[in-house]
Formats: sequence, C-alpha cells, structure tokens
Amino acid sequence: MTCSLAPPPSVVAERLAAEAGRPLDACVGNADGSVLMLRHAFPAAQGTLGEGSALRIGLLTAGGGALYQRTALGRIAQPWRTGTFNVVLPDCPGEFRSPPLALLGLAIDARHLQGHGVRLEQLHRAASALHDDPVIASVLGALWHCAEAHAGSAAFFEHGVELVLKRLAGLPVAAPATRRALSPTHLKRVQELIDAHLGDDLGVARMAQEVGQEASGFSRGFRLATGMTPYAYLTWRRMEAAKPMLLAGRSVTEVALAMGYANPGKFAAAFRRVTGQAPSRWADTATR
Repeated sequence: MTCSLAPPPSVVAERLAAEAGRPLDACVGNADGSVLMLRHAFPAAQGTLGEGSALRIGLLTAGGGALYQRTALGRIAQPWRTGTFNVVLPDCPGEFRSPPLALLGLAIDARHLQGHGVRLEQLHRAASALHDDPVIASVLGALWHCAEAHAGSAAFFEHGVELVLKRLAGLPVAAPATRRALSPTHLKRVQELIDAHLGDDLGVARMAQEVGQEASGFSRGFRLATGMTPYAYLTWRRMEAAKPMLLAGRSVTEVALAMGYANPGKFAAAFRRVTGQAPSRWADTATR
C-alpha cells in the first residue's frame, strides 16, 4: 500500500485527476494502482459519469446540497448530506449535477473486483440511491486515518476493501420515492425567500436550492403543502404586496416594476387572474 499521500501511478488516479481539473488533494493506493483512496474538494459541477473501468464510492465529508444523478440503473434526486455516500459503477454512463462538496473516495478497478468474488450486478442496488451506512463510512475513515498515520498494511487495506464491497452488495433495495409535502421548516424558509425577493427574477430552481432539493421534487412537495405551485404562490404574494402600493396612489407601471414585471400589461394580467379585477379598477373599488 502506498502511504505517502502522493498519487500512486495508476490509470484510475490519472482519470480522477483529469476530471477534477487539478491534482488530487491527497491520494493513497495499493501497490499496483488498482485500488485508490482519495480526499478531494470539488466545485459545483455537471456532466457525464460512469465512464472508465472503476467502481467509485464517494463519502461526503463537507459541503453538499441537491444531487442529481441518472444512469440506466435509475435516477437519484435528493439532498446529499455529510456522512452519506453515492456509488457509480464502471462503464455505466449517465449524467450528474452536484453541489460543491468534499469527498473521501474509494475507486476500485473492475478487474480488482473479480478477485473479491463480487459481480457488478450485485452492486446495482447500491448505485440506485444515496446511502447512510455507518459501517462503510467507518471503514473508509479507518483506512484513510491509518494511511495518514503510516499505520496501514497491504493486508489491512485489502481486508477493508473486501468489507466495503460485501457491505455494498448487501445494501437493501431503496424504498420507492413517496410524495411528501414540504416540511413546515422548509416551507417557512421558502416563503421568507419569496417575500425577500418579490421584485427579483426568482425561479423554482433557486427556491429548491434554498432547501437542498431538486426542482421537480420540490415543486410537488410545495404544492402538497400549500395547494399552489411555487410560481402561483409567488404571483399571489406579489399581488398581495402590490395592493397597498396601489392604494397609496402609485401608478400601475410603478407597481409593476417594483414587483419584477418589466411589462405593465403582464402585471395587470397577473393581477386580474389573482383578484378578478384590473389593478386600477381594484384600487378604485377598494377606496370607495
């Protein structure tokens, strides 16, 4: 085992460094370079994944947020939290979008898997969701700390890798996603975000980011919690904020600009949809 915390010469190390766009922060591996551990900080990114011949396990140690990952094995769209990990199989192409994060990773060349009697089909379940498994997290941490302390051995390293692989193969099938309303805490955060940016170009993606969710799942949860889509709620809040401005005698154009509408006609149409009246008529009626 290489314990110098310098990247051992291997195709796996070279590919990972190329994807990161710079040398890996710290890296250790076995003698032939077929198994590699790394610690590295990655910026927010999106692109393709699953290329190459290595099984990858990424344990989140810092950062995190909404992760999107899609392959032939399924789709992951959920918050990535510290202590949980994802799995990417070799030669299983797909796409991803990830937040800024720091990982403790393990990459194992497919040929090395055969020596542990592990078939890739046994790992399909592991690649279909994020996982919170304290045993795998503890083993990865122990392997890394031993390498840092120069206390590891080749036998210890191989035993740890074998334990991780067997644990991965036995992970339970992920439960199908259920439709759940946005929690009261998350709903309050989004409502506060909306009220603070009524005049800005605030999209669903930004609202979802506030609570660490993918946009589509966030929209469903928001609608279950409020009975309205995020855009409909934003429009309603804008119209509620516009009412006192209209009553104060400000022009429709002024109010439209304050509520983020460059076109007063679009503001008037939105106001009519929400209240059933044009802005000027509503103001006249309200002051009688």
